[in-house]
Amino acid sequence: MKKIAAGLFGTALLLAACGGDNNNAEDPAGNNGADNGANNEANNEAADNNGEYDLANGEELYEGQCASCHGGDLEGGTGPALDGYSHDEVVASIQEGPGSMPEDLVEGDDAEDVAAWVVDQN
Repeated sequence: MKKIAAGLFGTALLLAACGGDNNNAEDPAGNNGADNGANNEANNEAADNNGEYDLANGEELYEGQCASCHGGDLEGGTGPALDGYSHDEVVASIQEGPGSMPEDLVEGDDAEDVAAWVVDQN
């Protein structure tokens, strides 16, 4: 139960810290399942690499694409701190770009590597 509460709290923090009006008028209810394709793609990629991630690549990508907002030690800044997030939560955030965070800063296996590195740091 504590893990669920922590996950919900962390998600709320992520959304609040990355919040802002990005002038996107897209109605999520009208996407006709477009998100399901992205989620299935992420699940397939995770299955394809058999859980083996390139942590060095993840660290390099994090430093180049994420650290300016989330901090060099995941402590947060203009974006939320990244402690306590699961691999799937990090990948989903990278893909969806919650709030003012741009979506798909890194894609595919690179997103999986970043997520694995973030989780490994916690």
